[in-house]
Amino acid sequence: MSIPTLSRRFVLGAACGLVAGAGFAAAPAAAQDAAALINNIANRLLTLLKSGVSDAEREREMSTMLRQSFDLPAIGRTVLGRHWNAATPQQQQRFLAAFERSEVRAYSSRFREYSGQSLVVGKVTHQPPKDLVNSQIVQPNGGPAIRLVWEVVNGKIVDVTIEGVSMAITRRSDFNGYIQRNGLDALIAELERRASA
Repeated sequence: MSIPTLSRRFVLGAACGLVAGAGFAAAPAAAQDAAALINNIANRLLTLLKSGVSDAEREREMSTMLRQSFDLPAIGRTVLGRHWNAATPQQQQRFLAAFERSEVRAYSSRFREYSGQSLVVGKVTHQPPKDLVNSQIVQPNGGPAIRLVWEVVNGKIVDVTIEGVSMAITRRSDFNGYIQRNGLDALIAELERRASA
């Protein structure tokens, strides 16, 4: 049995890839660090997208970028929810490793779906301890823009909200349902399978 695939998760993966084509508006001076983080991701992804590297090299570069720009351990603990504290240290380590690898694989594959969209960064709101970076994915054909809010804590992304829906909360719901039906070890094995597929 596989984890439910949600369109929102697809959009998140696509969003991370679409940042590669980003064009940025000026961010408020008080929130330059958070806006600069998103800008940095965009520049690095654009360079990678244009480089013509192999799938394996793209995944290696994506893994480095995700580890540097996203707080994957914090995201992993959040999406595992109450099951985190019940997990053994070994299960926690396996889950975080599998979660990171499966995310890298998913995001890397989205590069193939880029078709000229751009990410425009707007207002940055400081809500200690986090900064909320508002942005929109703009379609090249004039279609409806997709609204994203990046949650940044201590210089790293901890969540992305797409059209008002938190990706961390959505994943936590998916993972919780999967664990209730199949157990934590089965979830870890499924993520490991996805990471190696």
